[in-house]
Amino acid sequence: MWAISCAGFAVCFAALIALKFQPSLWLVYLMVFTQGALGYGLTSIMGAVVFEIFQGRHQGSIFGTIMLAALAGGAAGPWVTGFLYDRAGDYTLAFGIAVIVSALSALSIWRAAPRKVRVVAGRLHAVQSEAAQ
Repeated sequence: MWAISCAGFAVCFAALIALKFQPSLWLVYLMVFTQGALGYGLTSIMGAVVFEIFQGRHQGSIFGTIMLAALAGGAAGPWVTGFLYDRAGDYTLAFGIAVIVSALSALSIWRAAPRKVRVVAGRLHAVQSEAAQ
C-alpha cells in the first residue's frame, strides 16, 4: 500500500511536469486523482507501517520522531520548491526531485518491511514472506 501511495505522488508530480509541455485538462484530472486518491493514502497507513517495522517498547517514541521529521519535511518542502523556482525559473526541477523522493520512500519501506515470522512482546506475529511480496 505504501508503494502504491508513493506511486500516486510520483504520477502526480510527473503530470505536473507534463503540464508545462502539454497543457491539458486530463493531466490536471490525473494529477488531482493520483495525489488525492492514491498519494494521500499514506496518511491512513503511516501509523500501521511504523508500528509494524518498529514494534517494541519504544515504538511510541520512534513514531513521534518519524512524525516530527515528516512534519519538518512538509514545512520545508514549499520553501525549497520556491527556492528552486527562483533559481531555475520553473517547477520542473522541484517536481523531478519529488518524483525521485517518492520512489526512494517506496523503496525504503519495502526494504525495511519484515519478511519472516517473528516473536514480538511474547506472541507470534506472522508477516508475509519475501516470495509473497
